[in-house]
Amino acid sequence: MVLKFFDVASLVIISFELYHLIAHAVILFGFRALPRKDLVRIRLYFLFDALTVFIASFVLTGRLKWLAVIQILQHLFYFITWDKSYMAKKIIDWSSLDWFESSKPKQPQIDSALGTFFDIAVHAAMIYVVGEQMDMTSILIAVIIAQAALYSVIFNPKFAWSSPNRMPDWVQKRIGKLALEQN
Repeated sequence: MVLKFFDVASLVIISFELYHLIAHAVILFGFRALPRKDLVRIRLYFLFDALTVFIASFVLTGRLKWLAVIQILQHLFYFITWDKSYMAKKIIDWSSLDWFESSKPKQPQIDSALGTFFDIAVHAAMIYVVGEQMDMTSILIAVIIAQAALYSVIFNPKFAWSSPNRMPDWVQKRIGKLALEQN
């Protein structure tokens, strides 16, 4: 069996897209998050997230380019204004463990939730259009790779990713004030 570049690229991209989808869902539903100070440091993730969507849409399939452009522009905005603009600070606060620990009354953050849901939908769409071109064995391998990546990062007890209800003491010490509380 000879693997072509296209097959390998599709397998890698669908693995990353599934990783992004699950990582965003974990944050959207409050299962796991990072302390704000750690979340601020992973600004490059927004570029990586946009890059995988670009490759899936523009390079591998040529489909859903309009959707990819919207998602890429959204991610470029957050990358450029990370921890500077009101919207970026708001999404960082809302996505962090600090949000759960804050004494600030929890108002529903419909815009943040909808934006994250939009991102999940984009990743699901990219999984679908790339997956249409793959065989079931390759898709299964991609799922296993994504699962391994999730356990290596988001569910790794050595990293600060934690459940808001079960934070280790060393993670709890990393919790601070929300950026929008300091104004």
